[in-house]
Amino acid sequence: MKIKVLDQFKDAKTLWLGLEQPELNQIRKVFQLITPETVGSKHIMAGITIFSPGEASSLHNHPGSEEMDVVIKGSGEVVDATGNRRPFKEGDFMFIPEGEYHQHVNTGDEPLWLLWCYSPQGYLPKD
Repeated sequence: MKIKVLDQFKDAKTLWLGLEQPELNQIRKVFQLITPETVGSKHIMAGITIFSPGEASSLHNHPGSEEMDVVIKGSGEVVDATGNRRPFKEGDFMFIPEGEYHQHVNTGDEPLWLLWCYSPQGYLPKD
């Protein structure tokens, strides 16, 4: 069967981001599930990132890729390159246009689980 069913933790390629500079409070764990390496995908890349309370991603972009996010658990804010902030909560969807700089911030008091998808396949920032 060509169809894949994946366990979000057991089958993912995992990586920690932001460990090099913990003082920036940008530590998060990434579970890459849909990638060329994990399932042979050709057009999309998807996974889950978990942020502890108060943690954030770096301000980053994905050149050449649009991004869709779904808030599975928790709440926070998305910040753009000019510092504009927009709150989000569990169940919300976000659309980030191709190449748009953005930052996800967990402003809540529980872990933030963010499901993300890039198309065409993008890359994750290395910080």
